[in-house]
Amino acid sequence: MNNCTNCSSCTFLTLDEQILLYDVKYWMEGVIQLSLAVIGVTTNLVSIYVLSRKELVNTFNQLLIALAIFDILYLVIAFLDSLGQVFLPFYSGHVPAWYFLLTPYLLYPCKAISLTCSIFMMVSIGVERYMAVYYPFSRIPLIGSGGSKNRCFNKRLFVYIFPVIFFSIILNIFKFLESKVKMEEGSVKLEIQEIRYDPTYLTVNIWVRFIVLGALPVGAIISLNCCIYWAVRRARMERGGEQPGGGGTGKRKEVEMKRIVPSMRKTAQLTAAYSGNRWNLRLRNKKLREDPIDL
Repeated sequence: MNNCTNCSSCTFLTLDEQILLYDVKYWMEGVIQLSLAVIGVTTNLVSIYVLSRKELVNTFNQLLIALAIFDILYLVIAFLDSLGQVFLPFYSGHVPAWYFLLTPYLLYPCKAISLTCSIFMMVSIGVERYMAVYYPFSRIPLIGSGGSKNRCFNKRLFVYIFPVIFFSIILNIFKFLESKVKMEEGSVKLEIQEIRYDPTYLTVNIWVRFIVLGALPVGAIISLNCCIYWAVRRARMERGGEQPGGGGTGKRKEVEMKRIVPSMRKTAQLTAAYSGNRWNLRLRNKKLREDPIDL
């Protein structure tokens, strides 16, 4: 069924090209996107179930659960967006009223907020791994009581998750002002606000999102992971007796000799003790044979 409802403005395309474009949009932004959203939500729910087990409770896994929740929110909103904008209009010939009602106040701004939360959450997880590698003792509570441990754990989660949510809302706060619902002749319409057409706003919005959601997170994640990799590599080299800068062959041999020499000394001591016990036992038996009364 080919109901090209949005093709009246495509004056530079022929009718066949408009129908082809709408069919491609139906399969790409409708069927495929809906299927991927369902698969993504299912896999994230499985991940949450696995990571929430009692033996896996730690800061890193709890942050992974938070990331999975943000991804689920984004996928659910993307599912509703594709359903109302592409999939249902393909069969009914018009966009449902609920889509117009939800878009200005829920779908459009919350989709941007959830995507921003997912991006910032990955940076937060990188920071948590960096702190765990470089400052491991900062993760240990000062008092060994269970209540103090739980408070320290919850405080740590708050420090990593709250800034993500706060700055994601602040960054996308203007998304709530870009459109509104308008009732016209008994039908629901979606009206785009003037701010959405302002060249200055569009330019600032594009560059801010490029820097804050693109360049900075990618640079931060790459830098943090490089630092973590170098710290782990250096620790392995030091444990193996090799210097990070190379030329650690002599040092490694020295460490190996320090490991081998005590083992050889211990073996020699055990051998001497065994030989001495056998010699003492032999003398005792000889003495008993010569003087069986003297016991």
